[in-house]
Amino acid sequence: MAYAGNDMVPSRIVIINDRSIAAGGATALALLSARLFSEAGIRVTYATGDDGSQAQLPSSVDLNALGGKPLLQRGFASQVREGLYNSTARRFLEDTIAKLDAPDVVYHLHGWAQILSPSVFSPLSKVSDRLVVHAHDFFMACPNGAFFDFSRHDVCHRSPMSAGCLSARCDKRSTAQKAFRVARHFVRQRTFPAGQSPAAIVLIHPAMAPLLEKSDLVRDRMRVVRNPARAFLPTRVAAEQNSDIFFIGRVTQEKGLRVAAEAAQLAGRRLRVIGDGPDRAQLAADFPEIVWDGWLDHSVIAERIGTARALVMPSSLPEPFGLVAVEALQSGVPLIAFSDAMIAQEAESLGCAILAAERTPQVLAEAMRRLDDDGAVQEASERAYKFSPRLTCTQDEWRDRLLDLYSDLLVQAERTHVRQPNARPSPAFVR
Repeated sequence: MAYAGNDMVPSRIVIINDRSIAAGGATALALLSARLFSEAGIRVTYATGDDGSQAQLPSSVDLNALGGKPLLQRGFASQVREGLYNSTARRFLEDTIAKLDAPDVVYHLHGWAQILSPSVFSPLSKVSDRLVVHAHDFFMACPNGAFFDFSRHDVCHRSPMSAGCLSARCDKRSTAQKAFRVARHFVRQRTFPAGQSPAAIVLIHPAMAPLLEKSDLVRDRMRVVRNPARAFLPTRVAAEQNSDIFFIGRVTQEKGLRVAAEAAQLAGRRLRVIGDGPDRAQLAADFPEIVWDGWLDHSVIAERIGTARALVMPSSLPEPFGLVAVEALQSGVPLIAFSDAMIAQEAESLGCAILAAERTPQVLAEAMRRLDDDGAVQEASERAYKFSPRLTCTQDEWRDRLLDLYSDLLVQAERTHVRQPNARPSPAFVR
């Protein structure tokens, strides 16, 4: 489908991302954008940090692969050296830009923390007036990427890189890992001083802005482009006729499945898990009543979700979006979440989510007990099916909003070049 928006369309879009296999939401969206832009008739180059051998891309997209490995697959010395500043990745991107650059080429950086490192900002600084940096999470502002203190198991309110931040033992792995992440954040600030850059920062939810502003990112360079979502089912799930509570996602500590399992026990509800991860074995032993479905394709989830009374999103982190939550809501499945989950706050205002004020099994169980009222569940289900589409956009709408942003960047870059070649573009385009 052709793009019918602004006239200033890029001649090429260079998408830059750590990986070319969708092992997470950020990569899935980077790959999706490559396909959608290519289908719209725009030339696309996908520059990936991995070897690209299993790239999930159409043949119409040019693939440029570095051939690197994620940090966790490397030895300790390599993790530190390449994680702080990957010189090979810098040269790789320098060569890519030298080969492809033109005044109407746009660069979109999605993920850089696992393979590419902050070194990619060095060559991108030369094209920063045509650069978009996608904030899928909080790594651009917070050293551990989550604004979460894993040692205290609580949301972190410290200012990034402040004395309190530097002394906090907040990393989920170790103090040494925190020191590495602090050093990497310092390198990012040196190679990409966001407050001085004309690059645009894409947020996936407006509530991310106050947290990102705690670092050196400035609001007038931010643009909110909500992630696209596709309902699991085209018709409403009759949630009021069902019993099970579903969890969909990675089974890791920060996703809060243990709290959800304890809460489900207290509330007398069976928990069903679609997903997998390192905590599964222990949780399966501790909670034998959990039904484990493992990872499933979207189409198979659609078959299972028809038996859901609600979806629980018990993440310990301040989740900026939560794609499966929106997909479930659009199918008429009410949401249960903690009160600082950004998308859940909006869903509650639409009458289709139940929020728990504290991260304890007891408080979450109280939220789950509200599902005992069939009439209330039916109303929440109907409101979810009717109103939750406003929380997101379609894939075509998402594509067009990104293209509108690219167009704005190109217009501003052209005007600035004519007016004063070395001046910073006006931030007025951000809306």
